[in-house]
Amino acid sequence: MKIFWDSYGILRGPSGIFVHAQELNQALAKNGVKVSILGTRPPATFTGQALYQFARKSKVLGPQFNYLEFQRELAGTNQSAIFHGLSNTNLPVWTSFTSPTKVHFVLTVHDLIPLMLERGAVSHASRIQMKKLLPRALERADAIIAVSGWTKKILADRYPAYADKITVIWNGFPAGDLPSRTAKPTSNQTRVLMVGRNEKYKRHDLFFRILLAANGSLRGTLVTTGISSADMNIAGVLAAKNWLKIIKAPSNETLQEIYRASDVYLHTSLLEGFCLPAAEAQVAGIPVVFTKGSGIDEVVCPATGVGLDAAATVEAWLDAINKTRARFSGQEWVLHEWVASRPTWNDSAIQLKTLYNSL
Repeated sequence: MKIFWDSYGILRGPSGIFVHAQELNQALAKNGVKVSILGTRPPATFTGQALYQFARKSKVLGPQFNYLEFQRELAGTNQSAIFHGLSNTNLPVWTSFTSPTKVHFVLTVHDLIPLMLERGAVSHASRIQMKKLLPRALERADAIIAVSGWTKKILADRYPAYADKITVIWNGFPAGDLPSRTAKPTSNQTRVLMVGRNEKYKRHDLFFRILLAANGSLRGTLVTTGISSADMNIAGVLAAKNWLKIIKAPSNETLQEIYRASDVYLHTSLLEGFCLPAAEAQVAGIPVVFTKGSGIDEVVCPATGVGLDAAATVEAWLDAINKTRARFSGQEWVLHEWVASRPTWNDSAIQLKTLYNSL
């Protein structure tokens, strides 16, 4: 059986979906599963390339163009095949397949955040796309993958007709031994880190307010694709005081160095399907202070992490950061042993291979 993935996230990177696709593809290959990536070969003509580049960015047209390529790949064969949409809505809305080939559709759902939050917390386009396209994709799918138990529950509650199709296959924790930590600064500053793109529900503003209220006792690093115009002023004030560094799109090697050079990872986001950065931070030996109530709850080590309610004050965050760092000193191996017990990308690949073989 041939297996095809859509190229969403793979061509867009860097993002959580990009990491998901990259790591899972590599792990599948080690387990003898070859994946063909659709949408990576634009037409040769200039007109075709221009149309392809436009369509690739469209949540509606992108999967359709991938499906046309899928048809061309299988034309004239009788081989069964899998079309796997890697994120939320990435199955073709319209299909007409005249080949006798049996097609199985698989859909991975990372989260339903655009449907869950109030207007303004996510882009209007994301809300409309999810509202219109997700039900069609769920209906089309022969199997649905949720990346956390929380995601599965939200899916099953909102779309009970498809509950029996849903399987949880976690994102994997990166493999690795507890690294040596970068030397601590001579001051009493605690180095806090946040990784996340500029979306209102990620709450960059809360991260900045925490740093400001700390009055120099924290030094923050934000890894992001950008910050909003509304946050420019406070970010500038913090940067001028040397309390904040903003890093855009670092290499993976640089990101790992940033993790290891930090003391506490802050997850201020209101909701998250899984939260790969929190997993990566813990692999690097960093405890997590986080907003409770979503897939992040399944990712954080309960012995070293601290969860706060969505309405927690800046003062509560500061208190949690201080207590977390104080109790974590000398307890790094507690986190290391917990991380070592979590599913790896190889575990995820084996589960996915089993799912493919069942279709």
